[in-house]
Amino acid sequence: MNYIIKPLILGKMKMNCSLMTYLMNFHKELWVPIVCWYISVNGKNVLIDTGAPPDIMRRFWYDEYEEGISFEEALNSVDMSPGRIDVIIQTHLHFDHCGNTRKCYNAQVFIQKEELRFAKDPHPLFFGSYPKSILEGIQFREIEGDFEVLPGIHVFYIPGHSPGTQAVSIQTEKGRFVLSGFCSIKENFSPPEKIRKAWPILTPGVHINSLEAFKSALRVKELGDIVIPLHDMEYASQLEIP
Repeated sequence: MNYIIKPLILGKMKMNCSLMTYLMNFHKELWVPIVCWYISVNGKNVLIDTGAPPDIMRRFWYDEYEEGISFEEALNSVDMSPGRIDVIIQTHLHFDHCGNTRKCYNAQVFIQKEELRFAKDPHPLFFGSYPKSILEGIQFREIEGDFEVLPGIHVFYIPGHSPGTQAVSIQTEKGRFVLSGFCSIKENFSPPEKIRKAWPILTPGVHINSLEAFKSALRVKELGDIVIPLHDMEYASQLEIP
């Protein structure tokens, strides 16, 4: 199976770069995309994450947010609509990754069991990341650990950024592409040369366990031929991958 991934950017948010790269880039700001990723799989329509609408972003994101197009407009750009989505793979349940999931009322939604458990009763440090209102009414399919969702599409359990983060591997004609699963940019997988021997990856700045997040990021780097960081503008801006 050789699939094509179509990134759909809904908007972008401003942040301090250290939220992506732990202990690095404290004095650097950047804009990162809010993205959902569409794949057509033998008559089935698959989304990896669903982004979030502007009202949710402005309510729960503390910094600037720049609105792009609506979820419906993004799907329409690939001749799709929310009701025709068959499968959603949630990398995790932070609000900017699942804010539109309820709109896909016919979809089977795959999530790690541990992520859903935590989302229903988050630690106070992460309370704002898991607003319960956006999860209401979603029928989740809970999985535990690595899992084949469809032929050529696998998820890998990589806790650390959140309790139940999962990376997604997609087989393409140019090899295995892996969506990182955790919030990251290109630099997470290409650290500055001077620290690369000690840190072959940069741990995500937002995490529940820094050691676990480091280990999981290493695993993601080794899983595929090419890693797609979830919030990297270079990949998100492409019409299709590869």
